[in-house]
Amino acid sequence: MKSYDVVILAGGLATRLRPLSYSRPKPLLPVLDKEIIDWIMESITRIPLGRIFISIRYMGDLIREHMERVWSNFKDRLIFVMENKPLGDAGPIALINEKYELSDTFLVVYGDILSNIDAGALVNFHEKMSGIATITLTRVDDVSRYGVAQLDETNRIINFIEKPKQYVGSNLINAGFYVFTKDIVKLIPKNPENQVKLAIDVIPKLLRMGEVYGYIHNGLWFDIGTPEDYMRANFSVLASRCGSITSDCINVDLPPTVTIQPPVYLGPNINIGNNTEIGPNVIIHRDTRIGNTVRVVNSLIFEGSSLCDGAYVSGSIVGSNTYIGKWARVEDGSVIGDGVYIKDSVFIARNTKIGPYREIMEPIYREGEIIL
Repeated sequence: MKSYDVVILAGGLATRLRPLSYSRPKPLLPVLDKEIIDWIMESITRIPLGRIFISIRYMGDLIREHMERVWSNFKDRLIFVMENKPLGDAGPIALINEKYELSDTFLVVYGDILSNIDAGALVNFHEKMSGIATITLTRVDDVSRYGVAQLDETNRIINFIEKPKQYVGSNLINAGFYVFTKDIVKLIPKNPENQVKLAIDVIPKLLRMGEVYGYIHNGLWFDIGTPEDYMRANFSVLASRCGSITSDCINVDLPPTVTIQPPVYLGPNINIGNNTEIGPNVIIHRDTRIGNTVRVVNSLIFEGSSLCDGAYVSGSIVGSNTYIGKWARVEDGSVIGDGVYIKDSVFIARNTKIGPYREIMEPIYREGEIIL
């Protein structure tokens, strides 16, 4: 049976996600207690797999440790390739092919995209169309942030427009999930001085070389570029899976005085006190402690954190192993990094950004404050 190598691009810095990305790479951001790279793995394991190459750079050791622990049954297939400098999204393909020689047909996947793309259906479509490449496309309302594909009646891509300023007759954008034949490798410049981009340096040449098709994905897809994007992605998945109180979404026994307003996800080994109100739109990850008379709404709470009695968190992201003291208040739009300590009764104004491992001993009253 034919097998497919897969290249997962997981080396980006994720600067726009700071302060969350100061202490973890983007592929390890969780969505319902499952990291983004695990969503990708669940997709690609639906196809006959060859080797799984993971291109890493920023905090690559954390990605390696996670993959070898969570996906230990694929350990013999996992190959980690360290980028010695930023290579763009095309450079790693040439590097991996030079070192290991990729299979005749292989997949390339962005490691920071949350989706439920069916890799099996994608590969079947590619084999049926017999083109030199297939690019997964999805529809968005605002095309200005993406590469936009124009198709003919057979789903062949006839033009690709990178980040158009206005609507160009199509709202189908590059979803970051590709099937390539080895023809692509010869189009990637060798030893370039700058990063090599698929959309700018490779795909236009590919369109001139032969038939490139668009596989249209109509399901879940999110480009997680900013904390706001990340929250929207989480809440979208949450709404689709946890619209009611079920054992799949509430993984703990609750005191009778706790009020849950779905959609809510509570991970395993969470302890929640009396008279606490949670929801709507709340995700609390595993091993978290929630005190008495706490209120959490429209927020993400990462694993291992503590919200003490009377704490209030609204419209915010709270990093892992963060401590929020008694009667402290965190207002909408705030992003609190990992390992932060917030003293009792401290007020955190709207849109505050706090870097990891900081102690906040005094109130923050000015909106948009950044403490790194």
